[in-house]
Amino acid sequence: MAHSAALIHSALSHSRGLRVHVHYLHSPRFDPADAERLTRMVESGGGAITFHTIADESVAPLPSESRFTSAMWHRFFLPELLPDVDRVLYVDADTLVCSSLLPLWRTDIEGHWLAAVTNVFQPNHRARPKSLGLPSRDVYFNSGVLLMNLAEMRRDGITEQLVQIVIERGGEFEWPDQDALNLVLGERRLRLHPRWNATNALRHDWSKGTFSRWERQRALHLPSIRHFEGPDANKPWHPGCAERQRRRYWRHLRATPFGQ
Repeated sequence: MAHSAALIHSALSHSRGLRVHVHYLHSPRFDPADAERLTRMVESGGGAITFHTIADESVAPLPSESRFTSAMWHRFFLPELLPDVDRVLYVDADTLVCSSLLPLWRTDIEGHWLAAVTNVFQPNHRARPKSLGLPSRDVYFNSGVLLMNLAEMRRDGITEQLVQIVIERGGEFEWPDQDALNLVLGERRLRLHPRWNATNALRHDWSKGTFSRWERQRALHLPSIRHFEGPDANKPWHPGCAERQRRRYWRHLRATPFGQ
């Protein structure tokens, strides 16, 4: 809860030119008191928030395990949860908005199911896309930040396709939701500059083959959305995290009702 609150606060802090409407996905066990606190925070920041309960029966056919909870499947249902919304920006809870989202929001995604940043693979995972049947690792995207074309996804029955591929092939998946999203949506993905999903992996040499030097430098030093993917020590709330953006996280968290 605290991490998503910090993320939302960071988005509200960089919302000039936009009215942020948060669509918060949660299980039936979500605390109503937390919803009230989030609502007050968002509305005081000039935004709006709607809470969407994902019923247990919706995710029951999909596997969960200790390192991934059933929440990873919630975004699959966005096209049907938001029938009157044509596009939405999905972001993981371990992200922070660092600059205006307006240029991203204005991106033309007509003819694409989504826009996303190409994933950076560490050496021991480079064969992962081909093992799934994808042509190369360059077509595989990171699912932590997704600008989703809900109108076209609804038209093409994408939710049903995502659920079906997990049921049929979920046993092959190392990153279950991300693998499924890539297999179903990858062929109509618009590539984004890595500044829109600046991951920890960009700091390593193995990212050089995925992005140009200038793209990497821009994303590392002036990220628009910073994504703290990876193990616990990479998270800004972890005591062992040495990342300079950790201070940014704590600044946003302390400004929320959950960091008092």
